[in-house]
Amino acid sequence: MKKILNTGLLLGVIGVAVLFFVLDPNKHELFPRCIFHSLTGAYCPGCGSQRALHSLLHFDIAGVVSYNLLFLPAGLFLLYHYLHLVLNRLFKWKLPNLFYMKNTPWVIFAIVIVFWITRNLPWYPFSVLAPG
Repeated sequence: MKKILNTGLLLGVIGVAVLFFVLDPNKHELFPRCIFHSLTGAYCPGCGSQRALHSLLHFDIAGVVSYNLLFLPAGLFLLYHYLHLVLNRLFKWKLPNLFYMKNTPWVIFAIVIVFWITRNLPWYPFSVLAPG
């Protein structure tokens, strides 16, 4: 059963990646708009993530950073979560799983809240954090 779920999840991720590679969220109405931004006019921490994913799939790192600065570090953090086990086995390292450390949720929460507040400030350099 777990193998079927993992296969389904992998196929879903590949399907979403193909969709975001082929279709540009800037040009297609298929992609949902941010409800928070629609209601308040302010940017949430996830605003720009769909466009950032499209840019990442096209290897446009500058585009990723301009749409959502947190997207790249979050992706690298997730990649580390899955690769640390492989690296530990392959090289006999003892890298910790940062996901399960005691303070990780609080650190991530603080980073997201600070990012949320600062990306909505109208002054430079904070205005650069607003999506593209």
